This record gives sequence, C-alpha cells and structure tokens, in this order.
Amino acid sequence: MVKLIYIGGYGHSGSTLLEYLMTGAPGLIACGEVAEARRTDATSRTCTCGRPVPECAIWSSICGDDSRAENYDHAALDAKLLRHMAGRYSAMVDSTKTAWRASAVPFRLRRELGTDVSLVHVVRDPRAVCWSLLKRARRGRGNSNERLLAIETLAGWYFANISCEIFARRYPHQYVRLRYEDLVSGPVETMTALMEKVLPSSRWDFCSIGAQDNRHQLYANRMRTGALTLETIKLDDAWQHEMPSRVRAFVQALSTPLRARYGYEA
Repeated sequence: MVKLIYIGGYGHSGSTLLEYLMTGAPGLIACGEVAEARRTDATSRTCTCGRPVPECAIWSSICGDDSRAENYDHAALDAKLLRHMAGRYSAMVDSTKTAWRASAVPFRLRRELGTDVSLVHVVRDPRAVCWSLLKRARRGRGNSNERLLAIETLAGWYFANISCEIFARRYPHQYVRLRYEDLVSGPVETMTALMEKVLPSSRWDFCSIGAQDNRHQLYANRMRTGALTLETIKLDDAWQHEMPSRVRAFVQALSTPLRARYGYEA
C-alpha cells in the first residue's frame, strides 16, 4: 500500500516548499494540490516533470473517458492515484491543505486508508499570511477594504488550522506539525526530523531533489517550476517592515489565541 502524506494548514504558509523538499526521498512522489486536478482545464496543463498531462506517467491516468479527474471527488481521486502508483512508490504527497472545502478531507482519508495516511500540518505567522494575500489584492484590485480582507483571511486561517488540531486530537500518531519559519531557517534539519516521523523507511537527502522523476505537480505555488537550492530558500518576512501598522495591529489582535499557541509573539 502506498502511504498518503497530506499537507494541511492554510495557503501562503509554505506548503509548496515543504512538498518540494519532500522529494529528496526517492520513494516518495509529490502530486501538488490534487483537488485542483479536477478542474476541466487540468488535461491541458504541463506537469512539473516537463510533460503535458496526456504524456505524464502519473496524470495520464486521468485522461481516459471513464477516468477523468472531474468524475471523482477529492478523496476518491487521491485513492485512484494511490492505486495507480502501487508498486512504484512508498508514499504520495497531496498538498491541497485544509482550507474551507478541503477541511474534512483528512478525516475521510483516515476512514478509508486507516493508518496509511499522515497529516503534516504546516503553520505560518498569520500576520505574514495576511500580508501576502493583501499584497496580491493590492496588485489585482487596487483600493480594497483591507480590514475586510484581513478578516476573511484570518477566518480561513483559523478554520484550516483548527481542522488540523481536531485531527491531531483524534489521531495523534498520524499527525506532525511544523512551522514555515523553522523550515526555511533550517531546511535540512527540519526535513530530516519530519521524514523520520512520517516515512522512516525512506532515506531523505537534499541532494536527491531533482535527481529522480518524482515531482508531478499540476497545481501549487509557481515556485514548483523552478530549481531549488539551499541558497534559494529564504525567509519571507516582508510583513515586518512593509505591513501598515494599523493593519498589523488589527491582525495581531484577532489572531492572538492561536498565534500564541504556535509560538508567534506579539
């Protein structure tokens, strides 16, 4: 049985970097945000392996008339991919996360896969998450109600992270949490410790990233298309000097309970 490693948490928290780093384990395959592969335009995309979807060794399996990805719900698509990879890989990564519609997916996968699923909960300072989304909104919408956007973002951030917390209470031995800030400050040390927990039978080595054909992401952050080196892994802390003080104070006040739980001080 191929094990599923599901990345939970909210967007803009480093899930694509985390998944990219995981491919340093040769027996693991990274499939990006699997839920997005159900979009009708999925078959026209190019996989990170460099091949169009109909020619990709992994995603070509969703191109048949009877097996198109849009015919499956999220959990069923994960199960289909796991069956397709049986005998070739020991683990598959789905980085869809747990915001809104995907919040219940890890629980359904746990019911269907039992102990062959692990939830890796990635968290990031909510002020950084909010600023990342607010910057994008500024570029795309011009003058926006930043306070309303911050509330919407924080609602999603709380929802996604609390979903992971509930999973942790129910299945503590199938849950691992890590912080984006720790990942970028010590990627090798953080990944070595993580992989020993979620895939102890596999050897993880940073130098193995890109050395084998085990990245097949259709949807995720655009960094998935570039090369990854230790020098390119840098902490994005622009919020600390770019985020307007009024917005920062607002986000800080609303996020205090859960932010403190994750070790983010005022």
